[in-house]
Amino acid sequence: MVDESCVFCRIIGGEEMVSIVHEDDRAVAFMDIHPTGPGHTLVVSRDHYATLFDAPEDLATHCLRVAKKIAPAIQRAIGAESVNIFAPNGKDGGQEVAHFHLHILPVRPEIEIEGEEEFLSALEAEVPTRPELDIMAARISRAIQDTNQTELQ
Repeated sequence: MVDESCVFCRIIGGEEMVSIVHEDDRAVAFMDIHPTGPGHTLVVSRDHYATLFDAPEDLATHCLRVAKKIAPAIQRAIGAESVNIFAPNGKDGGQEVAHFHLHILPVRPEIEIEGEEEFLSALEAEVPTRPELDIMAARISRAIQDTNQTELQ
């Protein structure tokens, strides 16, 4: 299922340029072009569903598994102390693209966070260049591969 007016569907269809971290038959993970900071990654379902609540349970579960696999790699790649996973749902919930997706948000150690409100207000960063996004995606992908190799041993 694809929505031609959806930027995420166009990305998945290869019509828009992104820096891919992971892809499989059900989801694609790529660098956010307006990140909260280094390592901010999106996990997007290949099939178009407007929100988490519209997506089939097995697809939502798969996307969360992908995020869970990628999050520790992001931590290692950028030296983040913590990582938050956020699923915006609906415009009032902060969802800018009406296509189910998860944000993986590394918490930078230089920002002291006292609570959720302070965390959300601290989410401001400069827009990176395409080469910067590609380099970050490669670092995270390498960290994922390193994790997979360690698990196999």
